[in-house]
Amino acid sequence: MGEEISTFLYKIVPTRPDFATFWTEAEEKAMKEHFAYLKGLLEEGRLVLAGPCIDASFGIVIFDAESLELAREVALADPAIVAGVMSFEVHEFRVSLMKGKG
Repeated sequence: MGEEISTFLYKIVPTRPDFATFWTEAEEKAMKEHFAYLKGLLEEGRLVLAGPCIDASFGIVIFDAESLELAREVALADPAIVAGVMSFEVHEFRVSLMKGKG
């Protein structure tokens, strides 16, 4: 029997207030790597959904993991967090209602 999988959300927030206005070269590199990292989670079947607010004030990543500790490890490995471009919070998440699901 395998470990039970739970769903988690990590919220990422830019570490500077004018992040939506422009990116430095280092930030652009980190964000490209962040996108590739999320695509990798999607290919692994772990990512449920991810995306930013249109105003770029924050983004969310909803994904599956075996524990809160492993969920934190997933967030801490995100290149945008590693580079210090984003801060984060991790929370266990439960979908109560969803379009197309009763």
